[in-house]
Amino acid sequence: MNICSEYVKEISAELGADLCGIAPIDRFTEAPKGFHPRDVLPACESVIVLASRFLKSTLFAASTIPYTDIRNEMTRKMDKLAIDLSYALETGNVYAVPINSIGPCEWDAATNKSRGIISLKHAAVLAGLGKIGKNTLLINDRYGNMIWLSAVLVSAKLEPDPMAEYESCIPNCRICLESCPVQALDGISMDQRKCWDYAFGTHNGGEWRIKCFTCRQVCPNRFGIGNRSK
Repeated sequence: MNICSEYVKEISAELGADLCGIAPIDRFTEAPKGFHPRDVLPACESVIVLASRFLKSTLFAASTIPYTDIRNEMTRKMDKLAIDLSYALETGNVYAVPINSIGPCEWDAATNKSRGIISLKHAAVLAGLGKIGKNTLLINDRYGNMIWLSAVLVSAKLEPDPMAEYESCIPNCRICLESCPVQALDGISMDQRKCWDYAFGTHNGGEWRIKCFTCRQVCPNRFGIGNRSK
């Protein structure tokens, strides 16, 4: 069986993805050395990026535990979605390698940053699922920054999706930069150490949790381009 983009999107939706975008391998020319899709799967011809919406109501909770719980569940969901899609596509006589949602990661000595084996948010941009904002989050026109990602690398040449033409941020907006409690954002990148030391860990003697997601909360496009309602 020869797989096609239509089949990939149909199966992805059946498995629970809210969005599915496809990028051809030739769009990844600017991927950092060691973090190109072909560094993971040498036969890769296409990258399938999967996205599911994150529960918006968690942004309005007084505790960060609900957000942490949803994040953990979304991570499991996206990992399973990529794995299940890979199994389905492998029956079509192609290689299909899942890319997990948040880790394990690799250390990039060139930039002193921790990276996924490919960057999911950059792959999502190349697959037409959004643009990266000044908060370094992927922003989709329909779901804003409230989406979680995973991907599948395949050895088949699939029909690609066009890249998004909308802008991720409102012109001259600096809300996320000025709201970050530790000033970890500069509008282009994020200081991982500043962010992670502040945002992750125990709180008031309790267990590990995500303690800060201000950059996600304050974004005017958090729920979609031009959609500022709950």
